[in-house]
Amino acid sequence: MYTKRATKARVFSQIVVLALLASLLACCAHRSAAGVPAPIASVPRPTPASVAPSPVPPAVSTPSPVPSAAATPPVAATRPAPALTPSPAAPTDTCLPLPVAPDRPRYRFDVTADPATHRLHVRQAIALADPVRLQTGEIVFNVPTNGMTGVFALEAVRLALSPLQTEAADLLQPAAVLLEDSTLRVRLPTAATRAAILTVCLDYAVHLPPAGHEGISAIHALGWSELGMIAGYWYPVLAPYVAAATRGGGRWLITPYHPVGDPIVYETADYEVTVRAPTSHQVIAAGLTDAQQGVWRFRLDRARGFAFAVSDRLMASQADVQGISVRVYHLPEHDVAAQAALRGVQEALPLFVQAYGPYPYAELLIVEAVQFGGMEYSALMTFSRDWFAAYQPPSSDAGFGADLLVRFVVHELGHQWWYGVVGNDQAHEPWLDEGLARYGEVFYYETLHPAHLAWWEAPSRDMPTLPINQPIYHFSDTTTYVQAAYVSSTRFWLDVRRLMGPAAFTGFVQTYRERYQDRLAHEAEVLALLRDRLGPALDRLLSVYFR
Repeated sequence: MYTKRATKARVFSQIVVLALLASLLACCAHRSAAGVPAPIASVPRPTPASVAPSPVPPAVSTPSPVPSAAATPPVAATRPAPALTPSPAAPTDTCLPLPVAPDRPRYRFDVTADPATHRLHVRQAIALADPVRLQTGEIVFNVPTNGMTGVFALEAVRLALSPLQTEAADLLQPAAVLLEDSTLRVRLPTAATRAAILTVCLDYAVHLPPAGHEGISAIHALGWSELGMIAGYWYPVLAPYVAAATRGGGRWLITPYHPVGDPIVYETADYEVTVRAPTSHQVIAAGLTDAQQGVWRFRLDRARGFAFAVSDRLMASQADVQGISVRVYHLPEHDVAAQAALRGVQEALPLFVQAYGPYPYAELLIVEAVQFGGMEYSALMTFSRDWFAAYQPPSSDAGFGADLLVRFVVHELGHQWWYGVVGNDQAHEPWLDEGLARYGEVFYYETLHPAHLAWWEAPSRDMPTLPINQPIYHFSDTTTYVQAAYVSSTRFWLDVRRLMGPAAFTGFVQTYRERYQDRLAHEAEVLALLRDRLGPALDRLLSVYFR
């Protein structure tokens, strides 16, 4: 890891393993401790009785802003993040039918976060209006937290049918609940398979592990440290259902937990989240709508996922970048590094908006964390405390940008388009988002800091080219994984740009973004788009980069 700038300069090969590889892979994701009921076993069993519902306010969609071409204003001064004083109220024990958009799921969470016990207690509801999935007779979730020992404890599963009703008879128990490894299957009673809208309610506890200081693993998307709690991959995620015409079809897209890479895939969804925390702490997440008496409420629509942090130590520095509110949450002693992170966004965001299309959210949050490397989420990114501590302003002859923190801020920012706007199967086809996110680094340096391009290239220059069309499950070590999914896939995209020409490549990228916005793109579809533009020349690239 890098705790001193001299360390970074000393050994480029270490950068390959600890820096180039670090944030790249990650880019790649309660109640208190008393009396947690035993988890539901990995065999069919009835769930507890349903709780009578109460009314739910209707959902309101908020359109995502389109950045303007305004000049970047200066960075605002560092300010303390707000702290609230009264104690949070306990959540109500409800399981209610939810209204939902016809084209995407809706999640609602009520989370009690206890930093003292490193524990989250969660009441989750997810609603979907998808007859194809309902008619399979089950709802399937990917649960990455259950791939980690002693982290996830499922307590109850209930179902609610829509249209909205208020009688307990409209709340049903599932026919069976099976939790095995990182897959949760909720078998549906017949009435649920015929519902216009089905809401699945889950109660569970998450026991956060200590934050990892070394290595690169999805476990770093969840953890506690002296800086607070990071909840990245923290909840059961509705598994996509692959239609018959796509990738073999007629099946749930399961992503078993794996210690290398990102064992998850997110569909676009709407999120309504309440987090209750001690009033001495702040909850950091995108989409804040209200914060009173230790209760923080968030609404984030058309997002790939929802992540948050709970901390009593971080301060915020902020800037406005083309109408996007950008905030860096950091230790007070790392103010200079926070300003550098803001400047990196100020430079890269307008560049990416011009090349890719509008930034999809109203804000962008950057959070300093103990976890190794970096991680992207919708409108939020985390970065290692070591990178903040190691940052030094460039000397007069060095110029801005030749620093690991800035470099990977650029990388993670690219993921807001490649993972965020356009989703993909990060477990089985990780090259689709990682290659374009890393291409964004090249684009940033060659456009704005060409003198640093050699510095950027040096760590990976001598790496072999490996087949890029490999799932994370083919890799047992991070180095080989990064050589394939990051380094080799970037070379693929650079070769595509060379064959198309820069202007045509930008047009291709924008067409790709427009066609698959809010969807999951699959490898076969991307290659079909490329073949339309490259013709037989694509075959030459496939012989080099694909197996």
